[in-house]
Amino acid sequence: MNEPTIRELKEGDLWNGFLKSLDSLREASSIDTDKAKSIFKKIDSNPDHIIAVAEVDGRIIGSTTLLIETKFIHNGGLVGHIEDVVVDKEHQGKKIGEKIMKFLIEISKKRGCYKIILDCTDDVKPFYEKLGFKQVANELRLDNI
Repeated sequence: MNEPTIRELKEGDLWNGFLKSLDSLREASSIDTDKAKSIFKKIDSNPDHIIAVAEVDGRIIGSTTLLIETKFIHNGGLVGHIEDVVVDKEHQGKKIGEKIMKFLIEISKKRGCYKIILDCTDDVKPFYEKLGFKQVANELRLDNI
């Protein structure tokens, strides 16, 4: 396997492994083409919504999302929110997720985020702790669907 290239998502990536890789989280690869393009355009128009991908041999094999929130507290400070960390099952264990995370952590630093937060399950907590994340609170959730 060649070394992965970590970069921001492009529209052509949608059908080049990106949507398929999201299937590991929740089925996404069957989304309507026009709907997928519409979602991409909305995300791409927002500089505070960044999706990083890992590309190997011309194919997307993993991705992670960084959302940057502007706060009234901390004098308009910025908080990074990490979502949808995923690597294709056949490529897991090769530090690809770590490389994507480090790419987005660096972006959050350059953008001036004073912290980055994420939610995860106990089984993947060690992955994030290895990157410097610490448990500070508990997640509570209300599903509206």
